[in-house]
Amino acid sequence: MSLNSNSHSRSSSVESGSSALSRVTTITDDGVDDSKGALGLNLLQCPSETLVDLIFVHGLGGGSKKTWSKTTSLSHYWPQEWLPKDPAFKNVRIHSFGYDSDWAKAKSSCLNIHHFGKSLLGEMSISPYIGHAETPIVLVGHSMGGLVIKKAYMLAKQDSDCEPLAARFHSILFLATPHRGSDSAKLLSNILQAAHSSRAYVTDLKRSSGTIQIINDEFRNYSSGINLSSFYETQKLNMGGGFSTLIVAPDSATLGYPNEKQMPMNADHRSICKFDTIADPNYLIIRNALASTVNDASKIGTANYNVDISRC
Repeated sequence: MSLNSNSHSRSSSVESGSSALSRVTTITDDGVDDSKGALGLNLLQCPSETLVDLIFVHGLGGGSKKTWSKTTSLSHYWPQEWLPKDPAFKNVRIHSFGYDSDWAKAKSSCLNIHHFGKSLLGEMSISPYIGHAETPIVLVGHSMGGLVIKKAYMLAKQDSDCEPLAARFHSILFLATPHRGSDSAKLLSNILQAAHSSRAYVTDLKRSSGTIQIINDEFRNYSSGINLSSFYETQKLNMGGGFSTLIVAPDSATLGYPNEKQMPMNADHRSICKFDTIADPNYLIIRNALASTVNDASKIGTANYNVDISRC
C-alpha cells in the first residue's frame, strides 16, 4: 500500500512538472510553434557588393528562424523575406545564428552563455563570408541572444588572434535583453527542478546571477567603441490563467551606458521581435533603427570594400 502510494506520488510529481512546463512555455519561448531553424551561422542574403554584415541571434527557447517569424509562414521570416527587398539593405549581407537553447528537452545540459558566445565567435571566425572580410559587423540579439553577443564580443577582445574580428564589431541592438537577469528565469528553474531536469543557461539568467554580473562588469570595459541600442518591452506577456507579467523589466533591459540609445516598445517579450506586416509600427521602429545603423556602418564598409574579399 505504501509502495503504491509513493509511486503514485512520484508519478504525480512528474506529471505536475510536465504540465507546469507546458503552461510556462509562453514565459520563455520567444517564438511560434514552427520549425526553429538551423543551428550555426546561416546565410540569408548575399549581395554582389557587401558593405556590412548583419547577424541575428535568438534567445531562450527560440531558433534562427522561429524567433524572427510571427507565424510558420516563410513570408513572416522578416530578416530573410523583408529586409532583402528593402533598398536600405541592398549592400548588407544578412545571417542568422542558431544554438541549442531548447530548455524543454528531456536531457539536462551543461551549456551556458559562455559556451554559446564561444560558438558564435567561432562560427564568425571560420565563416567564408565573415572570417576574412573587412566589413563592419552589426548584431541583433533577442532576450538571451543579447547576452550571447556580449560574451562573444568580450571573448574576441580578450583573444589576440581575434583582434581584427573584434575591431569590426560596429553596433549591437538589444531586443528585451535581460542585462541584469529576469525573475521569470527563477520560476523556470524551479519548474525544471520539479521535472528532474536542469539547464545551466537558465541559472545564468536569474536576476543578479554571478554570470550576469560578470558579463555586465566586463562588457562595460570593452563597450566604449560600439554603438549600443536597447529596445525594451512595455506590455506584460499573457501566460494563461489570467496571469501576465513583464518578462524583462525596463531596468534590466537597459544598460545605462553613456553611448546607449534606449527605446520603449509597445510590445511584450514575444512580439518585440516578430511582426504582422511591414506596416507594423514595431517593425518600423526596428527597421528604421537598423537602416540608420547599417547606413553609418556602410561608410566604413565602403572604405574597406574589396570585391575579392566580399564576393559570395
